[in-house]
Amino acid sequence: MILSFVFLVLVWCLPIKGKMVCEQREQSQLLKFIASLLVVIGHQAGFYCSPNELFMSETGVGTLCVSFFLFMSGYGLLYSRVKRQQRLSALWLKKRMIKLVVPALTAMALYVVAEIAVGKQVDWSCLFKYWFVSDTNLRYGWYVSEIIILYVAFFAFYRSCSIKKATLLSCITIGIAICIMVAIKCAIWYVLGLPCFLMGLLLAYHDIETKHFYFHLSQLQIKLLLSFMVFCFFFLKDFEMVQQAVPMLDKWRYALASKFLMNVVFIVVVTYILMRLPVCNAFVNRGGYFYEVYLVQGATLLVCREWITNDWLFVMLGLMCTIIVAKGMSMINNWIVKRI
Repeated sequence: MILSFVFLVLVWCLPIKGKMVCEQREQSQLLKFIASLLVVIGHQAGFYCSPNELFMSETGVGTLCVSFFLFMSGYGLLYSRVKRQQRLSALWLKKRMIKLVVPALTAMALYVVAEIAVGKQVDWSCLFKYWFVSDTNLRYGWYVSEIIILYVAFFAFYRSCSIKKATLLSCITIGIAICIMVAIKCAIWYVLGLPCFLMGLLLAYHDIETKHFYFHLSQLQIKLLLSFMVFCFFFLKDFEMVQQAVPMLDKWRYALASKFLMNVVFIVVVTYILMRLPVCNAFVNRGGYFYEVYLVQGATLLVCREWITNDWLFVMLGLMCTIIVAKGMSMINNWIVKRI
């Protein structure tokens, strides 16, 4: 409810006139950093703290934030590809794989150290067999595996086809993949963000083709339309609260529809807000290490929970510790990447 209220306030307070996402780089970096912190808080509430219905309902936005990461990845990949007007090469893929894999490996090493520090048994055979692909070796590392596959697919399609044809192939392939993953009952977190990656590709394609973004609506109509989208987001996210007011809604069907539609509506609202945010100053725009924040949280929260028993103190200190360690890991990763 709080997040929906914040969205509604921003919709009515921010100016109607906006810029394309590609012109809001500093703002997108800040939002991604905030999103990474919300993921950490959500994991703290869901996996480490005592059950608290209000706290969990207001912080359980991890899948939404990961969907935002995937949306921005799709947008950034296609827009930067066209902006440079270069044919994708093996070097292009190598550079991006290094920037994904090196932080994952260092975070995995940190997680192993954290396990040893708290007295947990390390499965060394699993470690050297599956690396960061297994959640046993790197908590929440599934995202790394998925984004690597998406990068490789992007490279394959956009290297050999025109922009229009490659975008169409991406939509068809990911659509088929989603259907297969749902049919075989794959873990749902692998599925929910994929439509948002496609939304990023499609918005980038639109920006490339039109070179501007506008609505054929009045200012009041735009704000009312986005307010309706925020209402839909609230209706989908806080389905238990809504269902208490409307008992006739089938719980399981409603919950299932919410899972698959909520992320899409969330991306629409957040993108509208992102395109209208003011320029971030140098002090605020310090969130370039959001990827490390996501990766190191498994280690930092494991150790902090071992030492801190009070839930609220754990949330505050665990979050601070994650930010500090992530910043340090970012510096180490940048040093390694430059030498590779």
